[in-house]
Amino acid sequence: MSRVRQGFTVGLGMGVPDSLERAEKAGFSFVELLLDGSFARDRLAEREAIDDLAAGFDDAPLDLVCHLPFAVDIGSPFAPVRGGSVAELIATLDLVTKLGGEKAVFHPSARAWDLGWTDDDLRPLITGSVREVCMAARERGVEPCVENVISGPYSIDGFDDLLAETDASMTFDTGHARLAGFSAADAADFLDRHRERVSHVHLSDNRGGGDEHLPVGLGTIDFEATLAPLLDSAWEGTMTHEVGTTELAYIETSKQRFDSIAR
Repeated sequence: MSRVRQGFTVGLGMGVPDSLERAEKAGFSFVELLLDGSFARDRLAEREAIDDLAAGFDDAPLDLVCHLPFAVDIGSPFAPVRGGSVAELIATLDLVTKLGGEKAVFHPSARAWDLGWTDDDLRPLITGSVREVCMAARERGVEPCVENVISGPYSIDGFDDLLAETDASMTFDTGHARLAGFSAADAADFLDRHRERVSHVHLSDNRGGGDEHLPVGLGTIDFEATLAPLLDSAWEGTMTHEVGTTELAYIETSKQRFDSIAR
């Protein structure tokens, strides 16, 4: 287990200093900062908070993973919208660099009208945008980790094609895979085939009805079977507890439960 670094998402309503302090005490190795909402780059710049935030991460004995904004539309069939979305992600990568982030998670998705545009229409547009973001990330020394989403061309079902057509690393989201119809055995087979491309994992539990972002063990995902190809091998990577709460005690409980499974 020592080879697997664990962290948790610092999201809406959570303060960075307190999160870093609790993360260190609870034995986490990093935090994952969602660069949206109050941590969106324009808002940070308006508050002149970027330097202070960077100094806080620099002083902490923890690593940093960043999640780029996910409500942008890098697969839009309308070129100005698609180009603007890619430009926003690349501008946010500059912020990742300033903060010292090692990985950048982003979604390969489109928000197009589903009656007017098919997955076949959107797939090459998304792929082209992913290539642009990956190139920009690697130029900045940041590892691009594209995440399986719940639906669309690049849910877990279509991810083999995206990995084949780009040089992206992958964020494997356990909750999204479950909601896309993957059983624990399906997920394990996928991870066995792609463990060299999977660099990052989102640990998110649910009960099969929605993207609940529950702590590990509170839903019905079989994490031990799902992640066996990673945990039972020499795989080294990062795993974020992506739990939908501001209560750090629940996140710490998620880690304790995962530690007991992965021991």
